[in-house]
Amino acid sequence: MNDGISLEPVKITESAQNEIQEASTTTDLAKERTELARQRTAMSADRTHWADDRTLIAWIRTSLSLIGFGFGIGRALEYLQKVGREADPLYTAKVFGGGFILLGVLGLFAAILQHLRIAKRLRQSGYPRKEPWPLGLLTAVLLLLMGFYGLAVILLNP
Repeated sequence: MNDGISLEPVKITESAQNEIQEASTTTDLAKERTELARQRTAMSADRTHWADDRTLIAWIRTSLSLIGFGFGIGRALEYLQKVGREADPLYTAKVFGGGFILLGVLGLFAAILQHLRIAKRLRQSGYPRKEPWPLGLLTAVLLLLMGFYGLAVILLNP
């Protein structure tokens, strides 16, 4: 019952063997390049996290300057009243001091929100942060609390 189909093993020519070997090497090379691309993308996400941290730290520096300047203005008013200068009926120093503190606190609050939004977007893209609480974010939150305290001291102090 031979219907014209040969069941003998087919001999592979040398050129066909070379093509098979080349295809196998190409597949290995593609896998290696894919892995390298994945590593580069992960490193790029790390650089994005670090850039976000640097931006937050710059806002911390700016906000700290504003809060410190506002607190200094408020304390200068207190000092002037102690040395006998009559009180300012418009509370100019208190308003300016509180204004600088409020500006610093609002800037810091906006920077924290921006930082959290960028971190969320990276996390949703599959690139979470390696640290659970970045040091810059922790510092910003503590400075925000100190800013609220400084604002209360300046505005509520008679």
